[in-house]
Amino acid sequence: MKMNNIFKFAAVVLGASVLATGCIQETYQLGSSATSDQVSDSPFAADGMIASIPAILITNNIYGGDYHDDFGYPSLMIQLDHAIGEVFPSNWYSGGNQYYDRFQFYHYQMSIGPTGYCSLFWYNYYQFIKCANDLISVCGDNPGLAEQRGIAKAYRALYYLDLARLYDPLYAVSTERPEYQAALAAIEGLTVPVVDENTTEADSKNNPRLPREQMFQFIFNDLNDAETCLADFTPDAKNIPSLAVVYGLKARAYLWLGGFAEGLYDTAQYPDVVTGNAAYKKAAEYARLAITASGSQPLTEAEYCDPINGFCTVNNSWMLGMIQSAETVISNLHSWAAHMCPTAGWGYGSGAQPGVRKASYERMSNTDFRKKLIVGPNTTYADYKNVTDLTEEEWATSGLEGKGIRTYCHLKFRTRGEKVSSTTGNVVDIPIMRVEEMYFIEAEATAHYDAATGKALITSFMTAHRDPQYTVAVGTDLIDEIIFQKRCEFWGEGVLFYDFKRLDMGIDNAYEGSNAPGGTDFSTTGRCPAWNICIPQVETQQNNALEGKNNPDPSRTLKPKSEAA
Repeated sequence: MKMNNIFKFAAVVLGASVLATGCIQETYQLGSSATSDQVSDSPFAADGMIASIPAILITNNIYGGDYHDDFGYPSLMIQLDHAIGEVFPSNWYSGGNQYYDRFQFYHYQMSIGPTGYCSLFWYNYYQFIKCANDLISVCGDNPGLAEQRGIAKAYRALYYLDLARLYDPLYAVSTERPEYQAALAAIEGLTVPVVDENTTEADSKNNPRLPREQMFQFIFNDLNDAETCLADFTPDAKNIPSLAVVYGLKARAYLWLGGFAEGLYDTAQYPDVVTGNAAYKKAAEYARLAITASGSQPLTEAEYCDPINGFCTVNNSWMLGMIQSAETVISNLHSWAAHMCPTAGWGYGSGAQPGVRKASYERMSNTDFRKKLIVGPNTTYADYKNVTDLTEEEWATSGLEGKGIRTYCHLKFRTRGEKVSSTTGNVVDIPIMRVEEMYFIEAEATAHYDAATGKALITSFMTAHRDPQYTVAVGTDLIDEIIFQKRCEFWGEGVLFYDFKRLDMGIDNAYEGSNAPGGTDFSTTGRCPAWNICIPQVETQQNNALEGKNNPDPSRTLKPKSEAA
């Protein structure tokens, strides 16, 4: 049964920036106890709290106005793609100022230890969790509030799944600090502390990092409950999770667990936490369930390349997204568009012009329509006039440096045609989960235990939706090929970090002719130390159970090629 006449999403989003502030009581993981004594357990009160959950994702600002790279969940998405070396300031390649790109810390792998930039991940996520916990507490076991509880639990599972994967200390090699590996091994398998609706301030002062198996069982418990609660629920907007999103989160979780040895955990104690091929089979299963339940279709070429609405307006392929209004934009520079849209004349994006790896561009097929959005060498405005809202004059003169659109700039993210006014141009929607991700999860997960079927799945998706001439060449590493196509698909969306980390992939930006800025031209053997995010020092000082249990500082654990030279 569709939930009708309970809340109007358009209205709650407009008021959400006010509601969200009521959820933030601390800047670290304290104060997460129940609020049932403060908020009535009526559907009206619970629905009002629902508004704060998607709103805080785009209104959270930890450090205030001076930090333009601090604007909630979207800023974390950008940082993750920088951490894996997928997003570059393309203006640098042609002599521009690379520091228009404000997401440099993980790019350079500097100041990312316990006293550094890692704090934005921790503080944001635990404040997001606080809002979900408050609603879960209000709903309790009230059958009349089951759908509201399901929404909150789906979001909480999303947050803890991100945290588990960000902080899971997976093996990585440091060429500059040999002690790094030993320090990493000492905390193997630990994720983060759980703060739920019952956690008190006293509990949080001695709250240990949960082992991986316990954390994932906690996540699955939330998802199982959400699955039951949302079985007959249809949200009125894509910033509220549906049953399909619950299936999608299970697919993400099992894809992560597939990377660990078969039968690693006791399923009698942790019944949902399977690993190895058993997990890959469940990942494929839930990805297919998500595709079916969503009713979504992959973006068409016209939608993908739309110069006005492409990747800035919720559409049928999106399963979950962030929907902004003028009231939820923090400021002209604390916004997704200001950093990721090269045509946003008011923002850093028009200066840095976020772009792709040269090697990735060269590997893409010329018959793949996604390549039409990337500015290649030896091209002209005529090659892009159908995929950009810039005039020919603007193409040649736009940007903070007035030098026009640069080589390898990606035109993917739009501002609905606005090039001057931040007031309207920043009001864009941002994807969190698209149905295309489920197709890639299904193909990759299947390929791990059935290469022939996995190959057929990726070929079917690509030929039907991206490149009619697509083939997997004989001798190609199938997993690598699937992930490469996923790199092309999800550039800039914060999805790829988790694939790189779980698959022990490396950064490969030190090749001859690389367009990586000097100091970011890393080449790693397997995963990068910087992908094991640190807990902020202030948290380890206030939570006794974290003493000696932090991930080791990954800052400067590698040396870029340019520095070595």
